[in-house]
Amino acid sequence: MPITKTVKQIEKDAPILVQGQESKHQILFLVKGTAVVEVKDSVVGTVNAGEWFGELAAILHTPRTATVRAVTPCEVQIFTGPDDDNLYDQVSKDPKMMRKLVEQLCHRLQETSKRHSAETAELTATTTRYRKAISGTLFALEKLVEKYKSKVMEETMQHLSSKSGVTVGEKADADPSSFPTSKGAIFE
Repeated sequence: MPITKTVKQIEKDAPILVQGQESKHQILFLVKGTAVVEVKDSVVGTVNAGEWFGELAAILHTPRTATVRAVTPCEVQIFTGPDDDNLYDQVSKDPKMMRKLVEQLCHRLQETSKRHSAETAELTATTTRYRKAISGTLFALEKLVEKYKSKVMEETMQHLSSKSGVTVGEKADADPSSFPTSKGAIFE
């Protein structure tokens, strides 16, 4: 199947691609305008004039992984028919097209890696904060169990410890201002 090119005008706010749709062997090139990339209704990226999009699903023969929506009126070139054989044949005839496509894929990989790194750092910080909160709470419960011999507090402490994986409460993780009523019983 030969590769064909059509040009389409897209109105502001209209979808250009829809997540989950078949790729129909279509790779798109944004000639004019700006679009956003949405995954499950969350904006995850931008497509600017001069950039390719939709190539992953077309090359991998999978449904569209994101929705691309016009932020401004857009002009889009749609290349239909790039299956394995003629895509590589076409790209080999146009080294600039290949370079642009490879560069863009590399930029997307770099952006994804940065986003993944930031998300991982955020999760690590959140996990550390939760671990310290649980540890401080366990410390407080340990002290209250010692002082009041409360089976209820002991069960609560054991439950929290077993479900969280935090086995020991650390005094350094317990913030006295979080226990204004029981501060004396815990920290003295």
